[in-house]
Parts: sequence; structure tokens; C-alpha cells
Amino acid sequence: MATCLAVGLLSGCNGGDDAGDAERFCGEVQVNAERLTQPGLQFTDDIEPFLNLYREIGALAPIAIELEWDQLIDAYETASTVVPGDPESEQSALAAIFSTEKSAAAIDSWLETNCAVDIGPVFTIVAQDS
Repeated sequence: MATCLAVGLLSGCNGGDDAGDAERFCGEVQVNAERLTQPGLQFTDDIEPFLNLYREIGALAPIAIELEWDQLIDAYETASTVVPGDPESEQSALAAIFSTEKSAAAIDSWLETNCAVDIGPVFTIVAQDS
């Protein structure tokens, strides 16, 4: 509840569908931090559970970070369609991932500030301002 109080003014903690649920979002990210950041994807069958985890946690995302979280999901979904050895699909995935650098940095910063959760470091090609 303390986390909810800390972020309530910025993101809404009423649990409503439109405002997300900051307390649960923070808790789910904290509990699943390793699965989110080091998924250990080895087989094709590992991809969908990874995407579902992001989707399930994203359904709780507060408005303040919802767009950025959704952009990560979109990029991971694009990356999941890569056909190894197909330069076009590989480039599409790279472009999608690179386009989310700002979102990833914003999520990392938001989580540290509002949830006391550190998922970093977040590596980017272009320096991102917090």
C-alpha cells in the first residue's frame, strides 16, 4: 500500500482498468524482474510465455508508463517473428528493438523512482535522458 500511496498522485492506484494498478504493477515487476530481463529463451515454445508475462503485467501498468510498456511488448512481438537467416525479418526486429530505447530507459527510471525496483542496467545505443 505504501508504494501505491507514493505513486498514487502520478499514476492512479484505484485499480480501475483505465488507470492501471501501480501497486500491483510494481509488485509484479519486482517478483518477475529476472524473468522480464533475463528470460533465458532457448526454444520457440519459450517465446509466447515470455510475451504473455509482459502482456499480463502491462495490463496493470499505470497511465504514466503504459505507452512505454506497450511499445516494449510491440517490439518483442516483432522480434518473435524473426526468421533466422532472413535479413528483412532480422532488420525489422532490430529496428523495433532500437526504436524502444527511450521507452526502456523511461520504464527503468519510473520503476526506480516509483517502485524502488531496479531492473537495470538498460543498455542503449543513444544516451537517454532520464
